[in-house]
Amino acid sequence: MAYRALYKNDHLTDRERKNIILLDVIRRNGPIAKTDISRITQFNIVTVSNYVEHYIDQKLVSEKGLDISSGGRRPELVELNADWGNLVGVEIGPTHILVILSNLTPTILHKLRIKRPEGHMEVVIAEAVKLVRRVIEESKAPIDKLKGIGLGISGVIDRGAGTIRDTDKIRGKTVGSFATAKSILEKEFRVPVSVGNDASLAALAEKKLSLRIDDENVVYFYSDVGSGVIANNDLFWGSSWSAGEIQLNLENTEGLELEPWVTQSDFFKSEGLDLGMVRRAKEAVKKDGAKSKILELAGKNPDNIDVNIIFEAVKKNDATAIKIVEEASTRLGLKVAYITNFFNPEVIVLGGGIEKGGELALNTVRRVVKQMVMEETAGVVKIILSRLGEEAVAFGAVCLVTQELFAEV
Repeated sequence: MAYRALYKNDHLTDRERKNIILLDVIRRNGPIAKTDISRITQFNIVTVSNYVEHYIDQKLVSEKGLDISSGGRRPELVELNADWGNLVGVEIGPTHILVILSNLTPTILHKLRIKRPEGHMEVVIAEAVKLVRRVIEESKAPIDKLKGIGLGISGVIDRGAGTIRDTDKIRGKTVGSFATAKSILEKEFRVPVSVGNDASLAALAEKKLSLRIDDENVVYFYSDVGSGVIANNDLFWGSSWSAGEIQLNLENTEGLELEPWVTQSDFFKSEGLDLGMVRRAKEAVKKDGAKSKILELAGKNPDNIDVNIIFEAVKKNDATAIKIVEEASTRLGLKVAYITNFFNPEVIVLGGGIEKGGELALNTVRRVVKQMVMEETAGVVKIILSRLGEEAVAFGAVCLVTQELFAEV
């Protein structure tokens, strides 16, 4: 079974690995009998019983009646105790900061979202810390029920230096210290704090909360600004936690003597979360004689155009909007196809906002991948839209800290 390949990292002891696997099986499948836990994990029934009894003693797992018997004694059912504690998940995204408070299942109990403040990365991180305090205070949940906090941050992480670097030219390329944010939160709330890249944590959330257990190799596309990778059932961080970046540094091509098309191609760079759709929509509606529902939905003001307006115009069968989304999805599809050929995953998840493009965006990417990749690879990959949407990163942050809590039970 897929679970036997999970969590083989050197820093996990055998007990920690078993804790994570067993508790995740109970979370996914509860109420569940111990015999079924044993069957899914392939751990022997004595091991499963000993671990589960320990979880019950810790009040992390609760008994939930008896299952239907197929002969003999009716097996007891167990499930995760959702009220064992609360968790906070934070997304510091390219356009916003989102903080959720959840229980252990996880179900959102309270959330707040604000526009990402302009300025230095340190300013952004400081605002995120303030928002965490607000969510905890407004939730009215007992502070002693808080068990951990997870941070998912947009940018390139350097684990050794404890920094996160913003790569967006428009916002301004600045470096902040996620290690400082981690230490502030741990000191104030006296709970463990875990940190990861936003796209990586979105991949973790989709894997844990929306995909099948047997989907062992997964790539999550955060639009075209980054990706998260699940390899052999585990989150792949890379050597410095910066794996998943899918653009090149085209500002540093001196002496390479590259053809002009290289720097002009958006295959090697990112046009942002909107895949350049907003810019192209504004250009289209400004042309003489242009007729489009995009401008109508924007109140006749091109400056009001955003991706949501474009997607809404698609639903109204607007030809201009359909063309813009198809072209953007085709460009994204090239990147998806390349990564699909390279990595040979079972699942590609399209998120970061492009999932709002619905079937038009999805089918366009699927068509490009089908035509461009090796048939052996195309035959196994499933390309789907994110099921967690704008909450994927925050849920991933919750999953990350939950995983660490489970290990230490």
